[in-house]
Amino acid sequence: MDFKVLLCFVCGFAMAFANDYGPGYVDQFEGCCRIDGVDDCDCRIYYFFCEQDAAFHGYYDVASDMCLDYFDGLAVVGSAREHNAMKYYIKNNGLDNTDCVSKYGFWLGATDTKVEGHFVWQGTTVKDGYCWDSTEYNCWEPDELDNNTNLSEDGQDCAQLWFRPNRSDGNCDDEYCDVRPKGAICEIRIPHCDYADYGYDDTALDFCYTAA
Repeated sequence: MDFKVLLCFVCGFAMAFANDYGPGYVDQFEGCCRIDGVDDCDCRIYYFFCEQDAAFHGYYDVASDMCLDYFDGLAVVGSAREHNAMKYYIKNNGLDNTDCVSKYGFWLGATDTKVEGHFVWQGTTVKDGYCWDSTEYNCWEPDELDNNTNLSEDGQDCAQLWFRPNRSDGNCDDEYCDVRPKGAICEIRIPHCDYADYGYDDTALDFCYTAA
């Protein structure tokens, strides 16, 4: 069985593997949940991590590398269904508070390092029979994508799911890639929703939300 599949075979036991996630996110694993796709397409399992260790700089790259090493990458927000599922799980489990993310956010799988203002989501091409995300959905907080340079001359080139009181309730935001440590949302993409083929007992996975 693939190691990344074993990690969330039963979500309740996943904490036992937390120390295996490497530098920056040791003991930060908080839980996982699943969403079912539309027409047997775009099924996901999400893994949620609280704020990374501030001592391990290259914050976005550390999160991205971890998610690629153990999962299919940082989470992509390609639809309202995916966006709402992530927000619901975080808020329903109290992960939007400062005990989990004192710097108010979770890294997502998008950057605009190549063309300023044009964020590219990871894994948004069709290949190998997978059903991948659309890039048309707009998850961004109004008036963001401002590429603020107050804390870094490089600007804000990395995407986060932003939870800050009186500012954002879980919309996407551009953030400095290596100024403030963040939580992370990793995902596994299940082609054609074949959980059994990937070794999952799908009845053991928590749903991100119960309503469509």
